[in-house]
Amino acid sequence: MRFYKYCGLLLLILVFILVNQVNAEPYQNRFASISLGKKKIGHVHFVTKHDDNGILQELKTRSSLSILGKEVYHHNMHVHEFWEDGEMQHLWGSVNDHGDTYEINLKRNSDNYSGTLNNSLVTLPHNAFPVAVWHYTITQHPVLFSIPGLKLINIKVIKSADKVKIGEKLVPAEKFVFTGDMKFTLWFDHQQQFLKWAYKVKGRRVDVVLDP
Repeated sequence: MRFYKYCGLLLLILVFILVNQVNAEPYQNRFASISLGKKKIGHVHFVTKHDDNGILQELKTRSSLSILGKEVYHHNMHVHEFWEDGEMQHLWGSVNDHGDTYEINLKRNSDNYSGTLNNSLVTLPHNAFPVAVWHYTITQHPVLFSIPGLKLINIKVIKSADKVKIGEKLVPAEKFVFTGDMKFTLWFDHQQQFLKWAYKVKGRRVDVVLDP
């Protein structure tokens, strides 16, 4: 059941393609699908804002996920993030993780991350990176913190070369296998943009792949 508490990161993965990418419009809408085998089980809609250099400033995300029917697992999230110079400065929003609800408000200050989770005070160290699987920098941090639970997570990462099918295209990729407190796999292209995320629920593999 602990793994389910980390499923809030599902909806954050979809901002991936816009990181470090210049956009003509200040706000961009993006969509992605989540699949169990060949069956689509969820989706994400996110809106991003970047500065003139293409650096992510704001992210608003709505997602819905149902694994093997609502009685087995469902997840809904609505979160808003503010980033600056590649660091998350403010995270706030609400999550319903299979009946468990979370109200989050977390800010980065000079000493640490601090804020509230369901009105309880929370502090996290600066060396912890959020479980933002769309962000290539996650591959460089041995300590993460979960969303929505804001729990510290220790991981190890193994990197290798691979390819990922996006639509009808086979894209060269870097594959990262994460083990430790969480187990999952991420793929990024050679421009360090997110391609794919894979993990298991009840022994069954779930894939989140960039929409073509």
